[in-house]
Amino acid sequence: MRSLALMVVLGLGACTGTGTGGGTVYYTAFTAGYVPNSLAAAHPLLVETYGSPTPGVAPENVLEATVAGLRQSGPAWMPRNYTGRPDDAPRPAYRLRIAYGAPKAFDRQDLCGPDMSAEFLAAGRGQNDAGSTRTLAGLCRGETEVAYGEGSPGANPDIRGERFQKFVGLLGRAVMPRRNPVTDDDCVFRNCD
Repeated sequence: MRSLALMVVLGLGACTGTGTGGGTVYYTAFTAGYVPNSLAAAHPLLVETYGSPTPGVAPENVLEATVAGLRQSGPAWMPRNYTGRPDDAPRPAYRLRIAYGAPKAFDRQDLCGPDMSAEFLAAGRGQNDAGSTRTLAGLCRGETEVAYGEGSPGANPDIRGERFQKFVGLLGRAVMPRRNPVTDDDCVFRNCD
């Protein structure tokens, strides 16, 4: 009986990490084109953000907090050389695009497309999407999505806080694992981050 009570308490404790401000990544997908060695060799990785995880935050602050989160908590195997400045990566081999507050109708395949912009993201927003916490991340090579992740930082996260940084790092690790799970059978049954 005691062990059952302990299991219930531990089970409830596990759920608290996904609540308000905690963040979770609940979906990832990869193509055969995701080549981690090529990604690691491409310096720096250009990060582009669209939308905001919380209302009233300036786009440049969202980008700055995202880059900081990737540097602090992103994939340990990757060099921590992320930039939000296009001048730092004039012809990037890869781009990491993150769309915060994405509407339900937004198609992930548009994330790497040439039309992607804050206005394009907002155009798909309906009245039920006002409080959306859906966050999409696409690792793009040109206009091709080679890795994709979807999650949520929770409701109204503090973008300067540790929990938001950890969410961004988790999203980065999910989208940029050390090995491609599609081409590396060894990763199917274990974590390859």
